[in-house]
Amino acid sequence: MPEKVSDISTAAVDSPTAPPPGPPSRLAVAFGAAYAEARDALALRDPEAAVHGVRKGFKRLRALLRLAGAAPEREVAQRARAARRSLAATARHLAQARDAAAREDALDDLVAKAGLTKASRRAAGRAFAPPPARTSHQAREGGVGDHGATLEAEMAALAAALPQLGDALDDDALVAALAASYASGRRAGRRVDPADEESLHELRKEVITLRYQMELVVFAWPALGQFWVDELQRLRDKLGKHHDLAVLRARAEAHPVRADGRPAWRAELLAAIEARQAKLAASALLLHARLFAERPKAFRRRLSAYMSAVSDRK
Repeated sequence: MPEKVSDISTAAVDSPTAPPPGPPSRLAVAFGAAYAEARDALALRDPEAAVHGVRKGFKRLRALLRLAGAAPEREVAQRARAARRSLAATARHLAQARDAAAREDALDDLVAKAGLTKASRRAAGRAFAPPPARTSHQAREGGVGDHGATLEAEMAALAAALPQLGDALDDDALVAALAASYASGRRAGRRVDPADEESLHELRKEVITLRYQMELVVFAWPALGQFWVDELQRLRDKLGKHHDLAVLRARAEAHPVRADGRPAWRAELLAAIEARQAKLAASALLLHARLFAERPKAFRRRLSAYMSAVSDRK
């Protein structure tokens, strides 16, 4: 008589077992790192470091959310777009906290690159300095100051959405989304008027987005991928300096002028800004033309080939 198999053994053989969870997607890993960057910056007490860190983390998160906004599942795509809009609105509250540091950097750049005299630089710095009461208030608050509660709430809402958003794209969909961002950045640069600050500012936003997105595919060819990211960062820096000078010029133009033409530093500052912006715009657009010379379809094919080559070697 054949030996009877126990009911317990039979159940163990017949019951399906869940497959072990696979590694997190590249998008999920990137989301986690960007979230941690913003989260860590929120804990900093130094106001300048905290604002810079949160803004940087939010820019990286918004770039990734733009990729997730291309998810094939409509609900996931809508959630990503809503989160991106919400982060952008929250980040705008921190823009003023950066103004003072950006203004000082722009003045120093004009001294180094556009011949602004140190005397005029000091005079402009004094004229644009924030009131002492405002400075002492920021020092007392520390960190991100009054925006802390809003930022904490934003981070909590995002944390709840990240598990779903991190799984929004497989590698093929990721390449397609990156190619769409590349195409958008290419179009933005090709329609720029070097004398139009608004179009240059829009190009800057496209470059920032693609710069953070391209970090996801550096692994496919590290030497070339990292070079691309570095060159995008260089383009971003040029456009960022141009934008900071535009803000500085608006501030200088609004500064009252007496009948005798005083203050004398104002005319010198405006001339230096004009000369420096012209050089930055020309240099930025030349770099853009080189980085975005490839047609979007060719860019997509090349990126897909790099990623496939890595996968085939695993």
